[in-house]
Amino acid sequence: MKHTLLATFVAICLPLVAAGQESDWKVLSHYEKAPVKKQLVSRLTDYAKINTQSQLTGKVPSTPGQLKLAKQLAKELKKNGATDVKIDQSGIVTAQVPATAAHLPTVAFFAHLDTTPAVSAQNVKPQTHTYKGGEIVISADKKLVLNTYNSPQLLRASGHEIVTASGDTVLGADGKAGAAILLTAVQYLYDHPQLPHGTLQLVFTPDSFSGKGVAQFSPAPVSADYVYTLDAGELGQLVDETFSGKYFTAVFEGDRTPQLATAIHAPFADNVLMASDFHTLLPRHKRPETTANKAGFIYVENIITQGNRSEVTGIIRAFSDDEMQTLTQEVTQAFETVKRMNYKGKNFSLTFVGQDKNVKNALPATTVARAQTAMQQEEITPVLSAARQTTDGARLAAKGLPAAGLFTGYYHPGTLLEYADADVMEASFRTVLRLITTGK
Repeated sequence: MKHTLLATFVAICLPLVAAGQESDWKVLSHYEKAPVKKQLVSRLTDYAKINTQSQLTGKVPSTPGQLKLAKQLAKELKKNGATDVKIDQSGIVTAQVPATAAHLPTVAFFAHLDTTPAVSAQNVKPQTHTYKGGEIVISADKKLVLNTYNSPQLLRASGHEIVTASGDTVLGADGKAGAAILLTAVQYLYDHPQLPHGTLQLVFTPDSFSGKGVAQFSPAPVSADYVYTLDAGELGQLVDETFSGKYFTAVFEGDRTPQLATAIHAPFADNVLMASDFHTLLPRHKRPETTANKAGFIYVENIITQGNRSEVTGIIRAFSDDEMQTLTQEVTQAFETVKRMNYKGKNFSLTFVGQDKNVKNALPATTVARAQTAMQQEEITPVLSAARQTTDGARLAAKGLPAAGLFTGYYHPGTLLEYADADVMEASFRTVLRLITTGK
């Protein structure tokens, strides 16, 4: 009898939607927040316990835990009705949820599997707190607390469920909150077949922090009307702009082991000194720690010396092409100055490799507008944001698949204070459902 009534209900509702009368998914499914929040917290804490800390190596995935999480996601996707679920040799998971309403758009969502290489994700112990004001104690021994001074967003979080780690590791919500939201959305659609929706295309990538995961991704399986990454943090955040990025490598060769007489009576080229001088000559006011907002920077990542050869590698970040050109010239000027000062040196070289482009240059305005509308329909204020890093959205743009970044409810990413707000995650979940149940 129950199935007969459901079939009748679907038969009545779908023609209304097809006729252009948009139906509210929350009304059709008698939506309740509590069970959704429970699923979101359960998934996030389960995923957090898998050590997916990435490493800056050439291998993809760079750590075995990322493949373990990939397999778990694939298993859940299949269980909840997703089709074409695959894991490739790089640990990239792809899947789709077929449309139940042909007139609704196809939307692709990306999330990443890894956590920052900078902080341990070994033996993560998630803790859940109901915030009632004051402090949230992450670790009494380490005196790690969240309060409205270091986390002013808590002023708007009374009664919210807050998930933290235990003070020894990151939580890993940067990435895993997005995965939890998407898997919960897939299950919700499976449990509520009466909801008309477009096709969901889902991609989960490893090694976001190095950029090497998306570098292995082929856009061929994705043919969506709109593309989003679930990789931003605060409530309402909508990333529509990112840094452009460029790598540089400067090589200096000299002679660190001259004969004593030569060292005293004749000039020689010390490759270590040349590398040090090059770093020193780069403008201090253009370093990451001395810039903010939309000011670009130059950052030296490594100085590697082996024998008589020193290699300096770094990155340039800028929002505009003009600033990128200016910063590139400053790196070149520092290199040429060192070269002139050390005429006894040999085999000098400076090379630049293009990396990422500002996603704003390629992002369709309709992708941003649709996300803004979806948030507003859920009474969320959209906050357009420029990310001071190159994101998977920017890397996808370089592959011809530009993506805007949606909020997922994590804060203090990549630190021992990292936490996730389950109520903000739930707001992100509602935004995702709006994006796939609303007409073009």
